[in-house]
Amino acid sequence: MSCDIFLYVQHLLGIGHLQRASVLARDFHQAGLAVTFVSGGRPVPHLNVTGARLIQLPALHAADNSFKILQDESGHPVDEKWKSARSEILLRAFRAAKPRVLLLEMFPFGRRQMRFELDPLIALAREMSVPIVTSVRDILTTHKTPGKSEWIIERVKADIDHVLVHGDPRFIPLEDSFPLASQIRDKIVYTGYVLDFSYFSSPKGKKNPDNNTQRSGVLVSAGGGAVALPLAEAVLAAKPLCSLNDVPWLLLLGDNLPDSDFHDLVSRAPQGLTVERNRPDFPTLLGQAQLSISQAGYNTILETLAAETPAIVVPFSAEGQSEQTARSELLAARGALQILMEQDLTPSALASAIDHSLTGTRQNVALDMKGAEKSTSFIKQLIQKH
Repeated sequence: MSCDIFLYVQHLLGIGHLQRASVLARDFHQAGLAVTFVSGGRPVPHLNVTGARLIQLPALHAADNSFKILQDESGHPVDEKWKSARSEILLRAFRAAKPRVLLLEMFPFGRRQMRFELDPLIALAREMSVPIVTSVRDILTTHKTPGKSEWIIERVKADIDHVLVHGDPRFIPLEDSFPLASQIRDKIVYTGYVLDFSYFSSPKGKKNPDNNTQRSGVLVSAGGGAVALPLAEAVLAAKPLCSLNDVPWLLLLGDNLPDSDFHDLVSRAPQGLTVERNRPDFPTLLGQAQLSISQAGYNTILETLAAETPAIVVPFSAEGQSEQTARSELLAARGALQILMEQDLTPSALASAIDHSLTGTRQNVALDMKGAEKSTSFIKQLIQKH
């Protein structure tokens, strides 16, 4: 059995990379391309890869936001034997799929922890004369380790045929977060931002005619949930302090937040605040809310902008994690949202930001959001050339 695209994605902490890859997979399928979708992270409920063949590798995740310790699904550190066994599963799947394109999420710009299986996979793709494309978001995490950026450039030049940057260079070029990008300019293709427009428009690219219907309530989201507790705790305490205390609140938490923490938050939620696990209808809920409070991941930000929902964002900014802050600051400077930094996140500060949202004016920011469509067009042309 052969396929057109072998799409590899490994999420380690959050689920943003997985969600973006799933949007691409669906668009590829709708364009008539056969997709093998390989996920190496923990299974995510409601993952929508309709039309693709899903291969779930033995699950792997990061123990914490340092990303230094890799654990299996039971929380045990993985050893070389475990890694070798998983690598063999991946290589067998690639040989069986006989793809026409290998699409990697992030590597080598990220996921260096996965070299135990990606180096052999790349070597096999080269042996089979399969073009290799990597897929990255608009802003990369700043690399402080000496020589790391140079290593990335060397790997791209040696192993990667094309780099799809899912962003708009008019808003922020890749060089702003990765200065050495100019050395591989001939391989970079800007696609625009990747967004599933089915929730927001018909036809693609047109604003939802129902977007200006009456909105009500506050929607709070914290991505995959692995680093959700600080925001969740602040929200529970801020609700009684702000002017929107009398409207319904919904707090959505990902499955990476342990059940014990989830049930504790449910038990302590103030009146009028419902706590649930993440829901597949999140974009619809977002379009109905009068205010969004969230972290500032790629997908959440794009969905918030598309829904034109007033928003307060708290960027995830653990050591070395600069991406969410950079994107949020650019949008805040343009009046598209409010930003509240993690170090400033207190119930009173959040309540003040909520009250300010009732008097502020939200500005629209024009971004190229045809990332899925343009990525599909590029991959189809690449296949035709080979």
